[in-house]
Amino acid sequence: MSVEIARARNVVDEVRSWAESDAMTALLALVQNIRPNEDMPWLHLNEQLPLWLVDLLADKERASSDPTIRLVASLIALEQRAADSFNFRSRDSSTYRERSEAVQADFDDATRARIVECTATLGLIEPKRPALDAYDMTLILGGGFRSPLLRTRYAALLERQGIGLGRLYLLGSPRFLITSEPAERPVTSGYAPDAADEFDLMVAAASSEFDLSPQPVKFLCGCASVSEICPSWRHSKEPGAAEVPSEYTHERSTSLALSDGRTRGSAISASTSRPPYRPDTSDTFALWARYADPTPGQRVLVVTTQVFVPFQRFDGLRRLYLPHGLSVDAVGFGADWGDRPQNAEYLLQETLSAIRSARRLLVDAVAVLLHHG
Repeated sequence: MSVEIARARNVVDEVRSWAESDAMTALLALVQNIRPNEDMPWLHLNEQLPLWLVDLLADKERASSDPTIRLVASLIALEQRAADSFNFRSRDSSTYRERSEAVQADFDDATRARIVECTATLGLIEPKRPALDAYDMTLILGGGFRSPLLRTRYAALLERQGIGLGRLYLLGSPRFLITSEPAERPVTSGYAPDAADEFDLMVAAASSEFDLSPQPVKFLCGCASVSEICPSWRHSKEPGAAEVPSEYTHERSTSLALSDGRTRGSAISASTSRPPYRPDTSDTFALWARYADPTPGQRVLVVTTQVFVPFQRFDGLRRLYLPHGLSVDAVGFGADWGDRPQNAEYLLQETLSAIRSARRLLVDAVAVLLHHG
């Protein structure tokens, strides 16, 4: 068996175990809306299933006889149901909102308590210690408000507790600071007073928590500024590209130096693969893999907020494990750190995020199995 097939099968097993768990079944039974409009999109924003998968699912005989294809179909159906019931950022599945702009539901106390119980089993609530004592590199994921600061602080805490972090990478993006209420700047000004975007927040967090000095910013794309669309941007022909801010098309980095001048790591800023929207976690993972050029078997620790661990682990498996053979471990801090709310709406929303990431991961794994099988 080739290593590619072995990794793809591992992915299939992990997705199956999570998506078909009793906790997921209970959650779906607990929160279930009736689809108001059959024409309402359920895929995220302008995402589409690959045509080869559509054709494969249309082959009823194979779809019913192949357990992996049945899993794909089941996961797609799960995502459709979750998009109806768990989506509090975009109730029409097309309007884009950031997480801080989500709406509220009218759940009773018993339902809310049961949602917490199910999502805890699915991995969204209880922090876990890193699986290993040492890693070759640590990826601290970006975010808004105090998330960059707290995630970097958590990484520093893990290091003080004896976890070897290896080389540090802070993964950000050119996402602008939110100005609508609740606005970011009143929160971020305490640690990043001059920040204009998420990349600036990550750099400031590295300075605050690891005492690292940022070096001059470099354009990985070869441009001189962000004032115009990057000519090397690979998504310029896709729908929505005409509306994308020019800042979202560039890739940047800055080295992070210790007091003695040695480099401890880097902060990087990804371009978007989903115009006209901001870059996401998957974009930053993909840029990091090209930027760091890791080798198969290296151990990667991903640091985030616990509620995001399932979806960001699936993203890490898709971008780092499946194509590059990296060992990916994802950890996060709990709600007691005050980063994100631990309410029913937020937990359901991030369960939907994890389902979507699991589906993308599974589709890529099936593509590997078809190509190498």
